[in-house]
Amino acid sequence: MRVELLTFFLLAGLVQCRFNANFYNYLVGKFGKAIADDLTRSDLGAKGSFGGGNPNASVLPVIVVHGLAGTAGLLRTRVYNKYLSYGQPRGTVFGTTYANGDLMHSLAHGMQCDYVLKVRTLILAVHEYTKKKVNIIAFSMGSPISRKAILGGRCVDTGTNLGAPISSFVHNFVSVAGANNGAHFCTNSPFFHGICSPVNGLDCDSKFIKEINSDLHYEGKNVFSIYSTADEVVGLMNNCHQRSSMIDGAVAIERDRLMHGAVIGQTTQEQWRALSAP
Repeated sequence: MRVELLTFFLLAGLVQCRFNANFYNYLVGKFGKAIADDLTRSDLGAKGSFGGGNPNASVLPVIVVHGLAGTAGLLRTRVYNKYLSYGQPRGTVFGTTYANGDLMHSLAHGMQCDYVLKVRTLILAVHEYTKKKVNIIAFSMGSPISRKAILGGRCVDTGTNLGAPISSFVHNFVSVAGANNGAHFCTNSPFFHGICSPVNGLDCDSKFIKEINSDLHYEGKNVFSIYSTADEVVGLMNNCHQRSSMIDGAVAIERDRLMHGAVIGQTTQEQWRALSAP
């Protein structure tokens, strides 16, 4: 009996770390099982996804988008509980994993169309599931991926047509340590055919980076960029002598002395204030 109870609680804990059953069933009904499973990412276990179960909450839902080599589960650990403590109701924060969480795999690949599609589909799904606009907070490489997901149009690597912009579905867009103009580490990088690709990489001259910066203020009603002057990954300046994290027209929230990981984990109060903007 004790073994059975222990097994039950362990399984319950794992389920809570994935999409709520109600949200998963909604995804199946709306998009089909294949896409629902693709967003849930059960192949990654508890790290793959989370969110759902409170579609009638009065607050706007929050979608979190991880960065290079990250997972939804990692953001759940680093920021989710903070948001709850600040007042975000349970079941109203959503995340999926667009890659596989492996650093070397991520470095060997650019910002693939499939990554953008996952984020865009989650935005559409949460918007329709809750019947509300969404707030998006995107970290590091997750910021340019999310911006492309909102912008729509054709993917630069595959030519897939994502559709029209979905700016009207987004209330607040918050970039944290975002590689919005590329990343400094792409200067003399060995990953020319991967993460620093001139097509869909974080090189400041890549087609992907140029496209997401070719239009202004399409990310949502309010746009914020939180960054640090000491970021050693994205860098304060990119290899085109631009501020790596800035988004034209965004409210800039600058911090000093915080390295890349600390910008993500130690600015949750600033993140929350931006997410709560009216």
